[in-house]
Amino acid sequence: MTPEHRAILERMWSSAGVVRRAVEAAPPGRFSRPPREGEWSALETLTHLRDVVVHVYGLRIRRLLYEDAPLFADFDEEGYRRASLARREATGDLLETIVAEHDQLARLLQTLPDTEWSRQGRHPSLGAMSIEFLARRVGEHAEEHAAQIAAATHPG
Repeated sequence: MTPEHRAILERMWSSAGVVRRAVEAAPPGRFSRPPREGEWSALETLTHLRDVVVHVYGLRIRRLLYEDAPLFADFDEEGYRRASLARREATGDLLETIVAEHDQLARLLQTLPDTEWSRQGRHPSLGAMSIEFLARRVGEHAEEHAAQIAAATHPG
């Protein structure tokens, strides 16, 4: 495994921990409070992160592992997030799904030969996406949203 691929996997694992710490550091009740003007609530952000890591990055990476040059569909993130919020999913369940998906993706990619990280699928409007690009985005996206969750739960 190249050092770059190892770093992507390490970031995938560590970013799950960053999200866990941001959620666990929130004062009691912060995931049920409404957002400040123009912001999502911490719960909306956590729900979005779960939806994207599972239904965008996770699904696309898995398809690239098993299909040649798949065509990726759009994901109705807003509609899915609203439906998830309406179901009142528990914060702990959302968090555990995010952490488990990060772990499972990293374990799948550990066994991938370096030459396969460049496998690509195509999105009609976003263009080509490789396993390496998607795997890198898993960690980056989680860290971005962990910072938003921390800001939403500990307003300055």
